[in-house]
Amino acid sequence: MEFLVNLNRVEDVKTFVGLAGTYGCDIMVKNMERGFTVDGGSIMGMFSLDLSKPVIVHIEDEKTGRKFKKDVEKFVVE
Repeated sequence: MEFLVNLNRVEDVKTFVGLAGTYGCDIMVKNMERGFTVDGGSIMGMFSLDLSKPVIVHIEDEKTGRKFKKDVEKFVVE
C-alpha cells in the first residue's frame, strides 16, 4: 500500500516517526523524484529526505497500511 503525506514542520516529522516506531513492520518513505528510501521510524532518515514536497509512504501489509494511514490522516495528501 502506498499513500502520500506532507511533513513540512519538524513537529510533524517527530509525530510521524513516533507513530511509525510503534508498528512492528517496515514503514518505508521516499521522495517522488528519487528512488532513495528510508525507514519511516528513523528521525535521521526522515530528515535526509526533501520534505518540502509530499513524500510516498510504502507499507507491504495492506491491513497495517490502512491502520497507519488512519493514524497519520492529518498528514495524508489525497
